[in-house]
Amino acid sequence: MNSLRDLSVLTVFGMLVACGDSSSPLPAIEESSSSDIPVSSAKIQSSSSEMVLPASSSDMAIPDLTGSSSSEIASDTVWNKANLTWYTSWPEPGSEECEDYNGCTWAGWFAGLEDQQTEEWVSEHNIIAVHEKDWDTYKLKTFRLRKNGHTIDAVVYDMCSDSDCDGCCTENAGKVGFLIDIESYTKARFNNYGSGTVEWTCLDCE
Repeated sequence: MNSLRDLSVLTVFGMLVACGDSSSPLPAIEESSSSDIPVSSAKIQSSSSEMVLPASSSDMAIPDLTGSSSSEIASDTVWNKANLTWYTSWPEPGSEECEDYNGCTWAGWFAGLEDQQTEEWVSEHNIIAVHEKDWDTYKLKTFRLRKNGHTIDAVVYDMCSDSDCDGCCTENAGKVGFLIDIESYTKARFNNYGSGTVEWTCLDCE
């Protein structure tokens, strides 16, 4: 009986030891899984921080196409020089323009238009004339004039004929060799410039 009791005690003790050994690895598993959690979390934070880097968006904003295109247009523009004079399409009777330059005879008439234009029409349009030798080239073309920072676009509606003023058109073209005669209403819109040298470019010439 004593031997059976001893055997039962040993059996129970062995089972307790076995149970204690089988549960011993569990803390290690828990420690391993808990230690892995910060690592995976750190990886997620790292990837999200890479997604919000502003470098790519700033790179997209660098090109300035507007500036480059405007500089190209400016560099391609050809500016010429001309001697600038002025006249009045509808001069007052008895005035110098009327008496000496046949202004009253040609009041409201333009070489580039078939009909006589009213003074109101003249006042509403930007009008210039060129020397008769340049008329065939620039008839009804649009010039851009500039002088001392002021610019104006005007149409070559008329020509200056030497026969109307005893050679004044050729004389006024001078050494520059090119004449622009600006109508008085247009002159007023061009900072009242009507003498000296002016720069010009043709906007619709081929």
